[in-house]
Amino acid sequence: MPFDDVPPACPNLSPTMEMTHEAMVMLWQQGLVTPMSSTINTFAKTDGSWWTAADDRWLRVSEPARNEQLDYHHGRFQSSKQAQGPMTAVSPWSRPGV
Repeated sequence: MPFDDVPPACPNLSPTMEMTHEAMVMLWQQGLVTPMSSTINTFAKTDGSWWTAADDRWLRVSEPARNEQLDYHHGRFQSSKQAQGPMTAVSPWSRPGV
């Protein structure tokens, strides 16, 4: 089933290009987000796409070649201690009050 035919996982998630910070944390808490590595949390993969942090929201990486590069680098960083949520109750993006 193509991704476009799947409804968003939460109301704050746009099926196109961006989601709120709160939506990313919620997906993390559901175990649906994998950061680039345990120390690099400005890129995260969910719903089959890589996303990048931008202020108070996340932007989908839309270029297929860039997604392939991110997959490659994620594979290099992956280890048994890889942060593939939720390993802890606190997401790598939690801010006070979130």
